This record gives sequence, structure tokens and C-alpha cells, in this order.
Amino acid sequence: MKAVVFDGHLACRNVPLPTANGGVVLSVERAGICGTDLAIASNQYRVNTPLILGHEIFGTAWKVPDGRSDLRGKRCVTEINVGCGVCAFCRAGVRSHCATGKALGIHRDGGFAEYVSTPLENVHAVPDSISDEEAVFVEPLAACIQLTRMGKIDPGSACAVVGPGRMGLLIIQLLQLVHPRLLVAVGHEGPKLEMARSFGAEAFDVSQVDSAIDLTEGAKFDNVIEATGSPGGLATALGMVKPMGTLHLKSTHGVPTNIDITKVVVDELRIQGSRCGPFDESIRLLESRTISVRGLITNRFPLDNCEEAFRAASSRSSIKAIFEV
Repeated sequence: MKAVVFDGHLACRNVPLPTANGGVVLSVERAGICGTDLAIASNQYRVNTPLILGHEIFGTAWKVPDGRSDLRGKRCVTEINVGCGVCAFCRAGVRSHCATGKALGIHRDGGFAEYVSTPLENVHAVPDSISDEEAVFVEPLAACIQLTRMGKIDPGSACAVVGPGRMGLLIIQLLQLVHPRLLVAVGHEGPKLEMARSFGAEAFDVSQVDSAIDLTEGAKFDNVIEATGSPGGLATALGMVKPMGTLHLKSTHGVPTNIDITKVVVDELRIQGSRCGPFDESIRLLESRTISVRGLITNRFPLDNCEEAFRAASSRSSIKAIFEV
């Protein structure tokens, strides 16, 4: 089968078909390029290689375990984390914190391929009312839902999203459901900020951060979400949080990053990270059209054009790039 393999550089190669190992083999239809994929491909996020990248996966169930013939041919998405199944975190349903867990496309082969193997418990059926392209967003939207759950963002608060890209635009829509009194997006002027405006956020170029803060009458923001995965974005976000406010970290930087601990201590800031989230809730929000992802996909590529796809996904003009398998 064809697969996008990273072994220090990116290439589309022919590799053996995956085995089910008691789980499910999906025939991949669509797969989204994530910031983590970009960090791995640029050697910022270190992984064991060779590795098939990709964890935002939609496909159909091709091979299924005995007794689950009802699943064969169903439209499905898969969670990213593969746990041991017996530790305290796995028993609590939090496989992302399993001490021996592996993540698709990061620690074990992922979905930038014609087929991918995943455990049965990771698979979720996708209703026909959600299109193939919309289904690519189930995993990243679930991760954004986790941010709002972990962060305890109150109605009527002032919120800012630094980095209105592939994740930031989902977060903006979720924050609107909390009914903030002020919602601001900060990024580079262009298609992403325009999309942020279409979702109801006040949008500012990074050169206009002071103007964004002026909307709070100098008080700054109760909640600032850092969704760039860059040191500059983190510094910008930290400068926008009010004393006793919360800095929400959504993007993985891949490498250690400096942060002004003195400011965190003196301003009594909370720093809240979040990782993977609930697929059932994500599917419900997409099916009900509460969250809109139509128009977020700006680039589509076959697996053979993986290098071009990653260049496009890294550009400021791209919101979301996907593989059509």
C-alpha cells in the first residue's frame, strides 16, 4: 500500500499492509495534516523512525474482529491513543495518560496511508449526515472540546485566541457557545483572520495586540488560548493574560520552550494544558451543524504529493490541508 513515511525526511512509499491484531483495519478515505505532523516533519518533535504519520483519520472498516461483522464497511473515525487497557488511566477511560500508551502517527504507524490499524475501542461510527471531509475534523474538534472542559471558561469572560488556524478557528466557535462578553483572535492578516471574523471574533494582526487589549480597557483577558505552537505565539499570549487569569496551551511546541515564570508567579496565573477529547460530543456538534467546518479545508492532495502537501499546510494562506486517499 502507499503511505507517507517519515525517516528523517518525508516520502510516499510502498509498505506492507497493516495487520488487525484483534482490532480494526480502516481503509483510509481522508486524513488531515495537523501541527504535530508538521513539527515531526521539521524535526522539532522527535519520534522513532521510520513512521507513517497522521492521526486525523476517516475511513471505512475493512477488517473487523470476529463477532463484529456489523462494523464492516461502516464509515468510521479513530481515536489517536492506544492504551494498555489495564492501568488506572485506561480503566478510567483516559487512554491519553496511559504510561505505556502509544499514539497513532506519533509512536505507531498512523493514517497517511491507504490502510491503518487501530483498536476496536478507538473506532467511532460516523453518521451519513457528516461528509467525508467534515469527518476529518472529529479528532481535532474533540481535542478543542477538551480545552473548554479542562479550562472551565465562564460565561461573560473576556477571551482571546492567539493563532486562528486549523485549531484556533474550532476553538473560537466553541468559545462562542460559552457566551463570552468579548472574543478576540490575534494572528497574521489574511484568510485565517477573515474566517475568525466570520465566526464572530474581533480580529487583530499580531502588530495590533495593544489595540486588542484596549477593548478590555487595559484589564487584559480572563482566558488566552495559545494555538500557534511557536515561541512567539506563546510570548504574545502570555502578555495578554490578566492577573489571576488563565493561559490555555493547546498546541504542542515539540521542543522545550522558555516562559517567563516570574510573570506567572507575580500575576498568579493559571497555566492549563489540554490534549485529546470526547469523540461522541465532537460528532454530535458536527452532525447538528453547531460547529461549522465547511470552508476550513483549503488544500487537498493525494499521498504521492506529500511534500507539496506539507509545504501548503505550513503556509500562512492555508487553513487546513488534507490527504484524499
